[in-house]
Amino acid sequence: MHSMAEPASASRARFLESCGIQWGLLGRVTSPRGVAIVATDGLPNGRTENDLTVATAVLGYSLRMPADIAIGGNGHPFQSIGPLNIYSPGVSLKLRCGGPITLSFCVLSANFLAALSEADSDLRIDNVGLLPSIKSERLSYLGRAMFREAIEPGYGSSLLAEAMGMEVALEIARYDGARRAADEPYQGGLAPWQLRRLESYVRDNLSADLSLSELAGLLGISVRHLSRAVKQAKGVGVHRWIVERRLAEARRMLSETDLPIHEIARLSAFHSASAFTAAFRAASGYSPGEFRRLTLGRA
Repeated sequence: MHSMAEPASASRARFLESCGIQWGLLGRVTSPRGVAIVATDGLPNGRTENDLTVATAVLGYSLRMPADIAIGGNGHPFQSIGPLNIYSPGVSLKLRCGGPITLSFCVLSANFLAALSEADSDLRIDNVGLLPSIKSERLSYLGRAMFREAIEPGYGSSLLAEAMGMEVALEIARYDGARRAADEPYQGGLAPWQLRRLESYVRDNLSADLSLSELAGLLGISVRHLSRAVKQAKGVGVHRWIVERRLAEARRMLSETDLPIHEIARLSAFHSASAFTAAFRAASGYSPGEFRRLTLGRA
């Protein structure tokens, strides 16, 4: 094995040209088996927006980045990105960047990835898509180590680059596996992200006239699926669950605010104070006025 470090005067990183980007190259170490560790600096092409098509799997770590950096494209709106991101082969997008950026990359060739997946199918990472902002202390540590090695390669840098590539692939596989497990739906139910989105939306819209079709559309599922899934997750039907949430919020307002009961009824999406009183008494055994007096210790 051998190592290769390119000087800081090099005008661009060749592997990045294939992605449509031309950045100043600070240093590079390669392995014959298809791993490159690269350090770059500068503003992509001197422009604020650049097209990007990734030819192979890349882990990017930003040591310096502008606050307005964002990624979009492929029909997706621009979104801010964090210091640590992963790109799979074939991802096409736009990079918006309004200032200088300093990066380290670990580039994993198709041959390197194929050899890994042949050795262990769990290490297949060429289909993770785009992960623009991930949290991983281990990958952040590797990103900093890659930058140091690329600009100041030492003895056996080629071997170290390959070892880093294997470590990066392993960490990405672990991260992607945990991410997919978290997003997999419970059998016949909702994925955790769907349940969180549903709970958040209902909480923020308790006073609105929520419909099953609206909630199902929010999650991208059918009304029938929504009804079954909420029953499985909450133990009650959708309508009853929402009513319970509204009554819980009504209890909070009765005990923590001086709002009139008719206003609390309106905020709880009841069409009248009498309907609210009937529902509240059926659920708690007290009228709203009685509950307020008990919780506030009033005679």
